[in-house]
Amino acid sequence: MSLLGHSQYRTAVAVFLVGALLAGCGGVVYAPSDDQLPDGALLNKSIRAAVAKASENRVINDDNAPFSLASLESGGQSEVLYGWLEDAMAAELSSRGLAVADEGTTESASLIKYRFIECRVLNAKEGGGRVKRIGRTIIHLRVYGKEDGQLLWAGEYEGEYANVVPKSALAKLKDERIAQIGPAAPEGKKNPFLEPLLVTGITGALIYLFAASSSSQ
Repeated sequence: MSLLGHSQYRTAVAVFLVGALLAGCGGVVYAPSDDQLPDGALLNKSIRAAVAKASENRVINDDNAPFSLASLESGGQSEVLYGWLEDAMAAELSSRGLAVADEGTTESASLIKYRFIECRVLNAKEGGGRVKRIGRTIIHLRVYGKEDGQLLWAGEYEGEYANVVPKSALAKLKDERIAQIGPAAPEGKKNPFLEPLLVTGITGALIYLFAASSSSQ
């Protein structure tokens, strides 16, 4: 193989490896390596990533505009996150040329209702004294038609934004003022430790009773 051929081969391999690496990132958008984002910035960016996907929904279009926005939750301690979510949705709709109805003029507007399923920062060891911090957001949306209020679509969208920082930087990047939202626990969730103990206890009791019965015979 000629020198030129070797060069082209190495280029092709490099392009393939980069493509494979990007494909394996699972849609996570990364910040520049020297950009140490605090919790709030990571969460805000992950919210915007989820909203960008949601805005591509087929029912969010000119025919159904204008849109009115309403939360399915009161916000509570997560009021800051809900404020970011509504701001992101209004900005995304406007950037796509879709009108957002003013408060009090919702009668002739389609309605988008929303709530968080998850909005939190996850940390994972990256090696070399570094940590990968992932802002992860999952939002639930419901879109209702403006004519009869019929439910047009309901579902979830996920957005992630990440960066890698030195482990020593974690303390200064954490923001306790933001009430993060974790995944909802299933109702009636069983204790993973209690159930095996109960099974073991019942099994032991049955063995004991069987042995006692056998010995008495």
